Amino acid sequence: MTKISAVTKLATSLATNVLLVGGCYGGLSALVHLRNLLKEKTLSKRVNVTLVEPKAGLLNILGVPRAIVDPEFAKTQYVPLDEFRTLHFDHLVSDDKYVLQTAGPKIQPGVNEHVEVTYVQGKVTKLGKQEAEYSLNGGAGGTEKITFDYCVLAAGRNRTWPTSPDAINTESFLEEVTKFNSTVKQSNRIAVVGAGAVGIEIAGDIKTKHPDKEVMLIHPHATFPPEKLSDEFKQKVRESLERANVKVMTGLRVKRELENKNLELTNGDIIEADFTYWCTSFKNNTDLLGEELSHFVSPKNNVYINGYLQLAHPETNEVIENIFCVGDMTETPNIKTAGWAISMGRHVGNYLLSLIVDGKLSGDEFPVDRPSAMLLVCGNEDIISEVGGEVVVNKPIYIEQYKTYKFATVRNTLGV
Repeated sequence: MTKISAVTKLATSLATNVLLVGGCYGGLSALVHLRNLLKEKTLSKRVNVTLVEPKAGLLNILGVPRAIVDPEFAKTQYVPLDEFRTLHFDHLVSDDKYVLQTAGPKIQPGVNEHVEVTYVQGKVTKLGKQEAEYSLNGGAGGTEKITFDYCVLAAGRNRTWPTSPDAINTESFLEEVTKFNSTVKQSNRIAVVGAGAVGIEIAGDIKTKHPDKEVMLIHPHATFPPEKLSDEFKQKVRESLERANVKVMTGLRVKRELENKNLELTNGDIIEADFTYWCTSFKNNTDLLGEELSHFVSPKNNVYINGYLQLAHPETNEVIENIFCVGDMTETPNIKTAGWAISMGRHVGNYLLSLIVDGKLSGDEFPVDRPSAMLLVCGNEDIISEVGGEVVVNKPIYIEQYKTYKFATVRNTLGV
């Protein structure tokens, strides 16, 4: 494996046992679980793991809808590398001055006994079967390569800013949410287009934080959210928003935003608005799959996998045995959640251990076809849940967990 110093400020060629592409719930879960499992094994040398992630820390995506309208709360939702509790790194590759100043001095080669972990603050731009190309956020050192034995693809998806913040460190994240909140404060009529989970929570959070604002939630269909959930759940979500005086407007489709910021509907009507938050689309980060792997991307822009979470094509039965995929990117029927991604990461940790120690894959397949479940924070911070077919408003355990938007649980699980 490549020998590098504690801190490297330029992209450099690397070789690693395990490459993790993405450092959010799924990627960190795979890393932490593999590290914990290796503590119980006796190997001749440490397993080398390289994690490539643009952000220098963990952003709790669950809490973003509230964070962008509550800068004080936002401070609790982004944990920088240098504040991780039990997950530490042997090497840092970054050209981010802020991160080099804050996290750089705390990087200690040899800090991990059973793994050697390198954190690369950047992006994988092309992934092949045995090699990846990457660059740092600022471009220092240009594009370099990482060769690997195994890879975990956990690059997730991007939504409209600021639900998917551009921020690459704590400082820039707080600047972004402060800027967005300032825009909301200056607007009297706020339209949220799209009543998926993000749109629902954004509308509710804006109205809760700024009750004097007129908040409109516009959706083209009669009910929401669009997932396969009960009519009871969908009705209670709507009722919660309406109790909070969010103006719910269904059966309407927005054609375009006009220069004066008003919205033109497909039926010709005009909705007056000072600011519009678009929650109508997301894009999985599949563009990084190179020619060798691009045929594993489905028509829905998901990644085909098998029961062991390996890249697997359903028509040709081709399997890429050394590359796994977890989280939002996967072509699976269930509702994508943070807990689900963490669970997938744990399973991949088990699979990697068997391959590294025994030279063959073993363990149970991941149960991808699970019953639908969802939890949403709606109007007046009501928590509407449907789990196991049971619909509940403000279940006490969820009220407690959502004081931190489940980040306390996530941090304990991942050691951050």
